[in-house]
Amino acid sequence: MSDINYWEPGNLIDAVSLLANMGDQVRALAGGTDLLVKMKKGPINWKGIVNLKGLTELKGFVFEGETITIGALTQISSLIENSLLGLHFPVLVDAARSLGTPQVRNLATIGGNLCNASPAADVALVLLMYEARLLITGPSGSRKVPVHEFYVGSGQTVLQLGEILTAIEIDLPPLNSKGVFYKHGKRKSHEIALVNVAVLLTPQPGTKQISRARIAVGAVASTQLRIKEAEDSLREVIATLGAFEKAAELTKEAVNPIDDVRSTASYRKQMVGVLTRRALVEAWGGEL
Repeated sequence: MSDINYWEPGNLIDAVSLLANMGDQVRALAGGTDLLVKMKKGPINWKGIVNLKGLTELKGFVFEGETITIGALTQISSLIENSLLGLHFPVLVDAARSLGTPQVRNLATIGGNLCNASPAADVALVLLMYEARLLITGPSGSRKVPVHEFYVGSGQTVLQLGEILTAIEIDLPPLNSKGVFYKHGKRKSHEIALVNVAVLLTPQPGTKQISRARIAVGAVASTQLRIKEAEDSLREVIATLGAFEKAAELTKEAVNPIDDVRSTASYRKQMVGVLTRRALVEAWGGEL
């Protein structure tokens, strides 16, 4: 690996300025769990690193009304340790626990998990299910992007030159909602997902009717997906095993996975149906 330059800005304005002025010649460093691996594999076609770790204003949690804001540099381990997050967004905590080893979780950040734009990312998938909003700051000011509009392809996002993801906003899910996250890999831990699924079901109070469903799947297309047709099939219907099986089948038919060294497309397609059905049944929890 050739010599590279290194910058450590002390504030967000300086970080944006550096990234904007240096363009494609530099990369932003958050936790480094993905970037440093890519550097070791090489070759790299850029000349420097802008280390964002000193931007303490991009770390931590703010609970205000019905919304939580999480700084983009907040470590994955901090998601697991936050009791209010565990109370209101337990599926996000489950996904955080599934990410790598304790050492990796102590370095990796929630913003890095999003900006790496891996179709198999665990935390990012749950943020898609929770309909998060992403706060972005750049040379032209700040903007807010729904997470489902953030990705343009595998490893590609809408971030423009000099822009930095600064925070993630999530609204509290509807009362009585229950979510489930499933990750399937060759090993039970320290594994990149072959398929992952996150669902959220909201029942009509006091009934067996589903008010709304959210279904998000990963590692089965070039970006993570919300399966709207499957979600719509569950809206305002009675919760039955047949209804969940239909939604799972619609999810299976909506995805377009690929063959790679870790799995075949046909296996991924089959497993996304299996996991969706299983997650929906578990999320409902009641008698079917």
